[in-house]
Amino acid sequence: MKALSIKQPWAELIVAGIKDIENRSWRTNFRGRVYVHASQKYQAGYGSLTIFTNEQLQTFDSSLKNAMKDRCWLTSAIIGEVDIIDCVKGHQSIWAIEKDDKGKEQWHWVLANAIKYDQPILNVNGGLSFWEYYSK
Repeated sequence: MKALSIKQPWAELIVAGIKDIENRSWRTNFRGRVYVHASQKYQAGYGSLTIFTNEQLQTFDSSLKNAMKDRCWLTSAIIGEVDIIDCVKGHQSIWAIEKDDKGKEQWHWVLANAIKYDQPILNVNGGLSFWEYYSK
């Protein structure tokens, strides 16, 4: 199955069913189920949060607290799955951003049916774009 590497805390918010949009600078035609891989690195300093509105930041803050109840943020692990059901611009989700912190326009990958694994798959190296994960 395809996997997508996402930095923490975004990966945790996605598998918790809180974040319903993945913002990317590139469009995808892929629709279907993907593994959510928490990449090796965290979102450094959350500098990109400056592009969010106050409503988005408040939701982010409370969502983060809820997502952290169960466990710490894992990295280099497949922590769940989600469906990519659409790819659009101008989505109305509070998680959709029009431009990143460098001014690059963003595509909004619409996510649904997230599940968070009780037993994550640990010590998994990720990749850029979509990549295939083969269980051992």
